Amino acid sequence: MNSLPATGFPNPSEDAAHSFRSLLTAMSHPASIQPLTTNLPSVAKLNPAASLIALTLVDHESTVWLDDDLDDETVKQFFKFNCSAPLTKQPNQAMLAFFSHCPSPQDLSGFNKGNATYPDASTTLIIQVKSLNHGNAVTLTGPGIQTEQALKVDGLNKNFWPWFKTNQTIFPLGNDVILAAPDCLTALPRTTKIAEAN
Repeated sequence: MNSLPATGFPNPSEDAAHSFRSLLTAMSHPASIQPLTTNLPSVAKLNPAASLIALTLVDHESTVWLDDDLDDETVKQFFKFNCSAPLTKQPNQAMLAFFSHCPSPQDLSGFNKGNATYPDASTTLIIQVKSLNHGNAVTLTGPGIQTEQALKVDGLNKNFWPWFKTNQTIFPLGNDVILAAPDCLTALPRTTKIAEAN
C-alpha cells in the first residue's frame, strides 16, 4: 500500500504553483497538451495526472465524487489526507468528479450543470484516458484557440464527442472537462466547439 504522505507533492509550495499555472494554461488554451510539472505515483487506479489535478484544485471546500473503480479506501484516503476533501456519492453535489475511464452520457446526466445565476457552480469532470499523443482525432475551435486545434485521444468512447457537442450548446451552463493521461493533461472548457471528429 502507498505511504499516504508520499502521494502528495514532493515540494508542496513550488509544485502547487507550477501545477496551477499548467492547469490555467490548459483551460486558457483548450486541447493544448500540458506535461506533468512534477513526478507523482499512481494512487491505486488514480493516475499521476489525475493525482496532480486533485492536489492542485481540491481543498476542504471542494466536494469530490469518485466513480466505482476509484471509490476504494486508498484513493479516498488520498483525498482526505492530502486535500481534506469531503466526498459525496451524489453527482449533483460534486464540485469535481473523477472517472477512471470515459463515462457514458447517461452516467454524466446527473452532474450539476450550473444555473443562470451561478453557471460556474457546475461540476468539473476529470476523465482518465490512455493517451493524448495518439488515438482518434478531433478538430476543435473556440475561445483560446487561434484558428483550430487538433487533438488525438486514446480512451474516449464513441459517445463522448456527441455528448460534448450537446454540452457546449447549453453555454453558459454545462460541464468543463479535463482529460488526464498518465503523463500529461488537456482541458476542454464548455466554450470549446467541435469542428470535426473522426
